[in-house]
Amino acid sequence: MSESRTRVDLAGVPETLLWPLYCRAAESRRPDALISDPKSVAIADSIDYPFEEHFGRPHIALALRAMCFDDQIRKFLATHPDGTVVALGDGLETQFWRVDNGRVRWLSVDLEETMQVRRKYLPDTDRLRNLSCSALDEAWMDEVDPAAGLFISVQGLLMYLEEAEAWGLIRKCAERFPGAWLMFDAMPAWLTRQTSGGSWLDVLMMRGRKERTEDKYKLPPLRWGESVDRLRKRLFALHPAVAEVQDVGYPPGRGLTFRFLNPYMGSALPIRNLRPNNTLVRFAATDG
Repeated sequence: MSESRTRVDLAGVPETLLWPLYCRAAESRRPDALISDPKSVAIADSIDYPFEEHFGRPHIALALRAMCFDDQIRKFLATHPDGTVVALGDGLETQFWRVDNGRVRWLSVDLEETMQVRRKYLPDTDRLRNLSCSALDEAWMDEVDPAAGLFISVQGLLMYLEEAEAWGLIRKCAERFPGAWLMFDAMPAWLTRQTSGGSWLDVLMMRGRKERTEDKYKLPPLRWGESVDRLRKRLFALHPAVAEVQDVGYPPGRGLTFRFLNPYMGSALPIRNLRPNNTLVRFAATDG
């Protein structure tokens, strides 16, 4: 590693922020890149961390997930150009710079340990504020002005929460922010059960390694997951403010799975209930 790079010491769930950063940067470097993310490239290049040794070859799925969220935020900003985006568990996500319309207000929320790293590379601007706060602490909600529209982005977070915590967070958003949009990603329950040891996700991450040893990086256990159809049923039953639930498919990528199978077969049964999913929820606005 170059001596000009800065060492980042993170562990557990906070360390997972480095994997999507690595994957977005790697995708952005490609001549046939599907995502343009120069901020991620610059940050990855400045961090002293063994990305490839720990994570293996970069995986396109995390770049496609970022693109899903980008697309929905752009749709939100098309009708709410002065709106606010709250990004819970934002890590080193560079989404603000990818979707910025010159007017959006952005609140990035994460734990203090993570924010110490984020502020170094992605400091506050006149329209972006970094807030040290747990997503489960309602204090961040008191910092939000939803008057011009609100989009709550929860990317790569809920699967690390206990089931009651995940549902409780969604319920509280429905109560506090009528008219808001909420988007999160989730794993099906069968996949979260694989993280009790020898995770299927770990296998996905480590593809291309010449060897696997006990000191190689492993994801923290995933604690909560739901399939697409169960999510829809449970969301509508969760709170009367839940007005719309949409399964947002990945855009076409590369390779057999992401260029052909997922775009054309991902919405069919039983496949849709076996795959990771991105869910967009709209809360009903109150009268007046």
